[in-house]
Amino acid sequence: MIDIRRRLKYLVCAVVRICGGWCLNQRIRLCVFVMALMCAFFTILVLASASYYVCKRSLRECAATLGVHSPPDYSPSQRIVHAHSAQNESMAKKITSLEEKLNNFEVRYRVRHREVVSLLVKPVTYNFPKETAPYPPGYSEEAMNMIHNLTGTRVLNGLQPRYIHRMQLPFLVQILTHLLNDPFSLWPLYHLSGARHYMDFVIGIPTVKRDKQTYLFTTLTYLIKALSAEDKRSVVIVILVGEPDVTYILKLARQIEIMFPREISDGVIEILAPSPAYYPELEDLCPTLGDSPKRAMWRTKQNLDNIYLMAYAIGKGVYYLMLEDDVTTKKDFLPEMKGYIETTTEKTPHWIFIEFCQVGAIGKVFRTRDLLPFVTYSQIFYSNMPIDWLLESYLADRVCSIDKKSLCPAAAKKYKRLEKKSCAESKLRVRPRYKVSLFQHIGVYSSLQGKIQKVQDPQFGKVQSYFPHQNPPVQKITTTIEDYYQHSIQNAYEGIDFFWGKKPKKGDTLEFWYGRPLQIKRVTFRSGNAEHITDQFYNTVVEVLPAFGDNNFTTILHFDEFGLADGDVEEEFSLVKAIRLRVNADSKYWVILSEIYIQTPDEKKT
Repeated sequence: MIDIRRRLKYLVCAVVRICGGWCLNQRIRLCVFVMALMCAFFTILVLASASYYVCKRSLRECAATLGVHSPPDYSPSQRIVHAHSAQNESMAKKITSLEEKLNNFEVRYRVRHREVVSLLVKPVTYNFPKETAPYPPGYSEEAMNMIHNLTGTRVLNGLQPRYIHRMQLPFLVQILTHLLNDPFSLWPLYHLSGARHYMDFVIGIPTVKRDKQTYLFTTLTYLIKALSAEDKRSVVIVILVGEPDVTYILKLARQIEIMFPREISDGVIEILAPSPAYYPELEDLCPTLGDSPKRAMWRTKQNLDNIYLMAYAIGKGVYYLMLEDDVTTKKDFLPEMKGYIETTTEKTPHWIFIEFCQVGAIGKVFRTRDLLPFVTYSQIFYSNMPIDWLLESYLADRVCSIDKKSLCPAAAKKYKRLEKKSCAESKLRVRPRYKVSLFQHIGVYSSLQGKIQKVQDPQFGKVQSYFPHQNPPVQKITTTIEDYYQHSIQNAYEGIDFFWGKKPKKGDTLEFWYGRPLQIKRVTFRSGNAEHITDQFYNTVVEVLPAFGDNNFTTILHFDEFGLADGDVEEEFSLVKAIRLRVNADSKYWVILSEIYIQTPDEKKT
């Protein structure tokens, strides 16, 4: 019995040991398993966090590349601070804008005050023409005939302005003594104004006759198309015609009125021409800078035109934009300019002018209250250098030290590079430049007779070559004009590209056929573009095929000398089956159709 008990005791102990060891092994295994799970969990957590931050960084880099910036993650307190900061920034911009307008109101007050004082101190009776003789003598027979033909038009009002604004040109009579010979030398010969007195922007465009080709209407077309309805309410475009020929001025004014009737009636476009007595005898000039007498006369005349135009703009708006009559512009240029001016004014409140184009005197923006010093400076040196050199010289005299010109030869050689750099940096501080050019020079034939130039700003980018529209669905389009490469008439109608055809011949046509009768209100066909101005439709008409009646096309429009056919369609011809362009004479140029717009009654013109 004892032996059996011992054996049972040993057996039980062995079983307990085995079970205990097994349990212990199970606990170890369980612990190892749990620890492995925890390590795996933490590893996954670390990898997920790293992946999240890598992806977030990659997304931010992609967004930055695409120009999209996501707002940073802020805590609630930081969000409140950020909101207050944004509100303060917006308020600062508004205050800056109000300060600019207040300063310009002060300038206008001073201008009007000078006028009142001059009237009180020295009353002058001006012999304006009487009603019985509404036009002063001296006009040519051709001019009088044109005046007779234009009777009743708005253009003729420019010869009899109700309010004639005398140029405020300080000290000018002491510099240009010939102005004393005629009491009306500073009054305009022609002034067609819409009575817009105080705008945000005054856009000045001087123009003269050109030897080969005019670009003024291309420039105006791009400007008007780039301005929204809201923009047009805050700008006035002043065209200065620097020609003494009244016949030419009236013809040009009439052409502008025909092409832009709404802008003329609303006062968006004004036309101004100085009196012939304003200009001195340019033949008596002493040429400078090694220029020929012909070139010296040309640049001096150009300076005098710009002086007159800038003097007219003083007190007429907040900012003055210098342009020329042979430029194109980017779409929505005005909002970009306004935004950059506000930002720049906060950082650099004492800027002199801002550059939105680096070619010549194009795209320079002044505060109108700062125009007077530059006008005065230009009056002194008007015959010494061209207008773009005057801008550089004016900046240098305002902000650069004279030391760089008065150093001894040894020091000059040593410090020449340093002085150049410091002067250039000083000028850049008061002449901020926009990141891209908003204007592009397109003129090839200069206003200087015989001069050919192809000066363009590489920062502008590609000029818009066509104007797309969403036209009504068409059943088929046919043409007898051979197209060039992929510039098909189908793509032009759909707004994908412009149509480019090889030399049209007499009898060639472009036809647009509609599956069912189409009600049309207005049609626009624009030929040529900024890069190929001569590739226009010449001696070409627009015809329609009425939906009912005989199968004969009826002429409704003619392409004008600018390659444009644009107008409303009379009601009796408004329901059509087809529209056709028909060429009546051979052309020596290829043809581009850069805009096709068929407007129906249920849509507004864009």
